[in-house]
Amino acid sequence: MNITSIVIFLALPPTTFSGSANSLSEPISFFAFSERFGYTGTVSVYNTFEDAKSGKNPRFKDLPFPQRDGSIFLVLNARSFWTDANIFLTNWYSNNGNNSNNQNAGFVQMYDINASNWKNHSGYWHSDMQTFTAFAKGANATYPSKEHPEDFARLWNAGAPPGSGESTKGTYLTYEYSLTATGLNAVDPDKDGFFENKTNATSYSGYFKGIFRNESKTSPASNGYYVVDLKFNSISWAAANNYAKDDRFGSNKVREK
Repeated sequence: MNITSIVIFLALPPTTFSGSANSLSEPISFFAFSERFGYTGTVSVYNTFEDAKSGKNPRFKDLPFPQRDGSIFLVLNARSFWTDANIFLTNWYSNNGNNSNNQNAGFVQMYDINASNWKNHSGYWHSDMQTFTAFAKGANATYPSKEHPEDFARLWNAGAPPGSGESTKGTYLTYEYSLTATGLNAVDPDKDGFFENKTNATSYSGYFKGIFRNESKTSPASNGYYVVDLKFNSISWAAANNYAKDDRFGSNKVREK
């Protein structure tokens, strides 16, 4: 069953970074784009937010997530690349949606196109200049509303009867994610202190975790509080089948050991 969702710009190639970047003495500037990694993990379902926070009285406990392709688009103060953005989601759109990820089972979407709900974020090179880490943390990432018109939050309604895409909509009351890509080769083509990768990563690691409140109206059996805990890996159907675009990582920050 195809997923009904917005047509996201992640399906388009990012713009090429050019022009002057922030120097190391100026505020941090970074971007991170990859659709060459995957994830698996677990989700537990609770009737109340308090139970979800404490891990008590689960309706369902540690239901396994199937292996799925992931995608990240995270930008801060790098307007020559894109405006600020805060996105992690299932790569359902590769090959025009004709892939095994395009279904509700295992689906994740924390789509904050205008970066309105993040609370903390970073993107930096490690001292070896071959490893990049991107991180974001936030709250109240929801579906479109007057307060958040450009947020699109969804999560697999594990344990409930399968339904339409509407059965997976709701709000990430809390969330946090981090992606580390290794095997990159960072260069500074403009000699301005902003380093970008020139090769795709050879491996990926990291996580996505949070508490999601399902707010479906068509599937009340899906309602509840979902504690999701995903681990990133280097398995990608899109990359293996040449449907994934090249990695794009860049930052003016280098973190020493």
